[in-house]
Amino acid sequence: LREDWSAPDVDFPDNVLVAEVEGRLVGYADVIPRGEAAWLDVRGTDARAYEPLLDAITRRADTLGRDNVRGWAPEVDRDLHEAYERAGFRPFRHSYRMEIELAGDLPTPEWPEGFSVRPFREGDERAAWETHQDSFAGTWGFTQEPFETWAHWHLGEYFQPAHWFFVETGDEVAAVALCRQPESEPGLGWVNILGVRPAYRRRGLAIALLQHVFRHFAELGSSKVGLGVDAENPTGAVRLYERAGMHVARRDIRYERVTG
Repeated sequence: LREDWSAPDVDFPDNVLVAEVEGRLVGYADVIPRGEAAWLDVRGTDARAYEPLLDAITRRADTLGRDNVRGWAPEVDRDLHEAYERAGFRPFRHSYRMEIELAGDLPTPEWPEGFSVRPFREGDERAAWETHQDSFAGTWGFTQEPFETWAHWHLGEYFQPAHWFFVETGDEVAAVALCRQPESEPGLGWVNILGVRPAYRRRGLAIALLQHVFRHFAELGSSKVGLGVDAENPTGAVRLYERAGMHVARRDIRYERVTG
């Protein structure tokens, strides 16, 4: 949350609201502008907080000048789904949290001829940004970011370069895996970004890089690796992750406000 709320385009504290019941904090909501949309995040330990939070944070979102107001909810939180629908939102897309347990023998990556993987080196920051922008350019909802904005999300407080990897051919970066170990989930290796540039796809780089990441975290004693993915990703990412042995651990539903 600190990373979200300190982003350059987030007006903190005005973009963050909390709900209280009898002086006890039971929920919060924030709105973060990304690309064409203002994205809502609403959470609570008391379902009574959802409607007032959604009403207030949606009104705040309307002041940000974005074309769409969107939000999301874990599939299992029926109270939040119903609150979104009563507030005039409709489900329009899904995303997954996928995981793999790092047990037993893990496959050894097979790199195509002429390609090799290496860890992060000082000075790789812009190469990572360029590869991320290039590899995600055709995916739904992706917004090209200037380096300075990207740096907030990837080079800030939670930057862990020991878990960043680059696939190279000659002096070209073909793919990246930008990962970290979240303090909030001990034993987890988290893949923030796994991207292969379009010119280097269909050569087995993505699955080899993912297998490299699995082995890396296993060697560090992690028990599992996870990542988030758009369920309708046009590059076939979900099928790739399933082939690598990952499974869907959580389904999230994305909502968009109905207008007109």
